[in-house]
Amino acid sequence: MNQDLLITYLINFMYTLLRALTYAVGCFLAWRAFDILDKVDIRKEITDNKNIGWAIMIAAIFGGLAYVIGQM
Repeated sequence: MNQDLLITYLINFMYTLLRALTYAVGCFLAWRAFDILDKVDIRKEITDNKNIGWAIMIAAIFGGLAYVIGQM
């Protein structure tokens, strides 16, 4: 019985790692696509100009992506 439980934990752990990797790749691709499609330097707007609107928009994109991947 303990071996079956260990295998179940291992499968769940690997599934969690796969979802985390999917989220990381998705965030990277979303950030790059948004950075390429928009003419504004987002990093400069958020850090130098303290533009809270851009920060909220990027956080909403990542939060939405996390919700979608979490529902898989």
